[in-house]
Amino acid sequence: MILCVTLNPCLDKTLTVPDWKPGDNVRGTAVHEVVGGKGNNVARALKRLGRTARPATFLGGAVGERCASLLKSVEGFDPIVVPTAASTREIVTIRATDVAATAFFDPDPQLTVEEADSLLRLVESTLATGEVEAITLSGSSPGMSTHGLYSDLIALAKARRVPALLDTYGLALEAIWGFWPDVIQLNRREAGLLLRRPDPSIRELADLLEKWVRHGVKAAVVTDGPGPVVAKIQGKSLRGIPPRIEAINPIGSGDCMLAGLVDGLLGGLGPEKLLQRGIACAVANALVWDAGAIDPEQVSSLEMATVIEEW
Repeated sequence: MILCVTLNPCLDKTLTVPDWKPGDNVRGTAVHEVVGGKGNNVARALKRLGRTARPATFLGGAVGERCASLLKSVEGFDPIVVPTAASTREIVTIRATDVAATAFFDPDPQLTVEEADSLLRLVESTLATGEVEAITLSGSSPGMSTHGLYSDLIALAKARRVPALLDTYGLALEAIWGFWPDVIQLNRREAGLLLRRPDPSIRELADLLEKWVRHGVKAAVVTDGPGPVVAKIQGKSLRGIPPRIEAINPIGSGDCMLAGLVDGLLGGLGPEKLLQRGIACAVANALVWDAGAIDPEQVSSLEMATVIEEW
């Protein structure tokens, strides 16, 4: 089983509307709901790849209850849930034919130290069962009480010799010290925030990857939307070039990249094949609307179309 931790989940609602302009009264034609948050997207993708995944997250209020119901009843997960006093946030995406999709985010919830400690203890007890093959740590931290949580979870995973894969940014990433994950994945914008450089050069990214490797990271990856992926995996400096596609919705592609990496890591893939698997999953996600709803057969086809070269 792969444990997929999300510190900042959401109920992701898509409202489909006819074409509109600001100031119109717009009546929607359809509403679709899915549980968002990066780790939940990872779990969804892993399930489609044939892996057993278990989300672990905070959920609060009526929105949190709705998310728990969707995860259990609709998607068939057995989530680890810490109830919170603060309500889980909602994201509403407005989707129209000739207008770019626009998303509106609720403010992040304010979680307590006690709630953060509860998730830490629940994950620790789950790791102690010996059933966890890997743990993914994905997405932003909503506040001060959770900024150090990923670092603590990595330490717990290391103690159990469970591979940890990290995809975060900002204060949650800067809080990592002592124990480092087996895999780190960022996008170029997030790497720029870490480096205090809005548009980092390839040389600067290479230095960052090398720094992570010196900390013991086995696979260090920086993505760039539809552009080339740069990585340092098991001593090899690689560049991955995704196939060109007509994207439907790229949201969640980074999460599917991480799902592909953990799937390949557990499958014993070598550096080139591992990066190919991750990129193919990311591209497959962009071809569907719901984040994580990838097609495994499409992934296999996209792997063959992904170019990997040393740099």
